Amino acid sequence: MQYSIGVNQEIIDLSQFYKQLTFVFIGLAGALIMNIIDYRTLKTHPLAYIITAIIILLTVLFFGTTIKGTTGWFVIGGFSLQPVEIVKILLILFMSAYFEGGDHIPRSPRYLFAAGGTAAIIVSLVMLQPDLGSAIILFMIWLSYMLMLRAPVWFLALVMTGVVGIFTLGWYIIFEDYQRDRLITFINPEIDPLGTGYNITQSLTAIGSGGLWGKGLGLGTQSQLRFLPEINSDFIFAAIAEELGFIVVTLLILAIAILIFRMGVYIKNAKDLFGALVVFGVSTYILFQSIMTIGMNLSLLPVTGLPLPLISAGGSSMLITLILLGICHKIGKQGSSR
Repeated sequence: MQYSIGVNQEIIDLSQFYKQLTFVFIGLAGALIMNIIDYRTLKTHPLAYIITAIIILLTVLFFGTTIKGTTGWFVIGGFSLQPVEIVKILLILFMSAYFEGGDHIPRSPRYLFAAGGTAAIIVSLVMLQPDLGSAIILFMIWLSYMLMLRAPVWFLALVMTGVVGIFTLGWYIIFEDYQRDRLITFINPEIDPLGTGYNITQSLTAIGSGGLWGKGLGLGTQSQLRFLPEINSDFIFAAIAEELGFIVVTLLILAIAILIFRMGVYIKNAKDLFGALVVFGVSTYILFQSIMTIGMNLSLLPVTGLPLPLISAGGSSMLITLILLGICHKIGKQGSSR
């Protein structure tokens, strides 16, 4: 799809395709390295993960590059790196190392509030960029750990109350106008079809026009004529639906489901709790980000600007996702050899 989008233009531009290919190879190399080392070495210093995440997020807030209203990138030599993708790894490793000590930890108020406080700091720093989509994913990763570890109901109720309060505060103080407009448009896309509702309207048009088999690679009118915005990243699912049709996007969703299922097998076979928790965190990240991105394309969820893992353009996302999958494969391989 990245090649199709770049080649069928008046001026052929394959720069995004080659960038994506570069990060695929770098990511596969990173996955291979993670598959060689002992994953248990990753649990030695959980506090260091949180400190590193906070430093990274503070650095990008003060010295990062602003792209499309979000101060969330470092631009180096023509390549842009989105540090929040690294923070996803750090949060998963922190939560896994922090809670693998025993069954008493998830129910201890001291540990619960410490983990909740660190997650709140990270999510708040991401919202200040502002990057609502990544903040939601980070929160969902943390919340999934809490639910899986059976945190007390009173604690979860307290967290949800805090989330409502933070969202209300963010609506009036933190969120940019375009973010509020996206949420309003999600409720009623037809309220401004040529303005804030334009992206969703074009996405639904592209998906509907693809039919069963699609219009063919390079032949999608919405995508190739640039009616569909952010076709390389946010709305790549709609572009695939238009050019390759319902059958292929169904296979794409099935492939994601198989990936999640395989990680479920890795969790079951993991030789220790730390390994199981790491795979659980990675599967949570891929599952929720896929649901949010596809739901956004289908107007089932608000537009939050998230990439579809392993599909959308975005070197940072591709690199980090492949490294995480390399870690999961190592855990699964060692578990199956018991």
